[in-house]
Amino acid sequence: MKPANTVSITLVNYDTKDLALHCLKKIYDAEISVPFQIVFVDNKSASSEETVEAVAEQFPEVVLLPQEENLGYTKGLNVAVEASDAEYIFNINSDAVLEKGAIEKMIQYMQEHPEIGILGPQLLNFDGSIQESAYKFLTLEIAIYRRTILGRLPFAQKKLADFTMKNWDHNTIKEVDWILGAAIMFRKDRSAEVGHLDEDMYLYLSDTYFAWQMWEKGYTVVYYPEVKLYHYHRKSSRDQFFLKKLFFNRAYRIHIKDGIEYFKKIWGKENPHITNS
Repeated sequence: MKPANTVSITLVNYDTKDLALHCLKKIYDAEISVPFQIVFVDNKSASSEETVEAVAEQFPEVVLLPQEENLGYTKGLNVAVEASDAEYIFNINSDAVLEKGAIEKMIQYMQEHPEIGILGPQLLNFDGSIQESAYKFLTLEIAIYRRTILGRLPFAQKKLADFTMKNWDHNTIKEVDWILGAAIMFRKDRSAEVGHLDEDMYLYLSDTYFAWQMWEKGYTVVYYPEVKLYHYHRKSSRDQFFLKKLFFNRAYRIHIKDGIEYFKKIWGKENPHITNS
């Protein structure tokens, strides 16, 4: 059966009521011209009741899926994708701002390039500077450099610059290893083909592995700067002592655990972007 909508815009919320409401407002302000729906998953948090009530009152058309527990970002997104009735999924974080014409432009580009598995727009900081959002696949070496004092050494800095793809024109369309999941578009049937995002990763790196799986299936991952979105991205500090973060920062511990799961899945495998290009 043909989906009822061209695109489903998915949003997973955890304790970001004001940002989420602003994000929803900007989606409607974009006056999307193709049939669309919004699927909003609220992971259980202290502000969940207020958030759910506000969304239901201000945006009654939204498909609202409040959860009884915090499923984590990865599973929350999968819940949204499974509930979607659309050919395309556009996942957006609550801290990103959708611009008019963005959805239509991305859909058109994906229709013109059926080999694409994941398409990601250019993300901008609110001062207009380009934000990191396209990367090489994470390796154990890079993970060590990013999380230890070794990353300050000159040779490590060169490796990190290669990982974050600093040395190319970010205003050009390019195939990349993976794209930050804060704003990505993909076809629902292809997501199902790879089993959606891997829930062994609770919060981090499931977007990285999602791209890995797309490349393994022979689909491409494309950075598409013809569409630009503003995104508030708060980076966690890497200047704190490793053990201090490990013992006192829950998000950091989750990051380590998810990283272990990621490396278990790719260990001994060749980069599928290279082997399938």
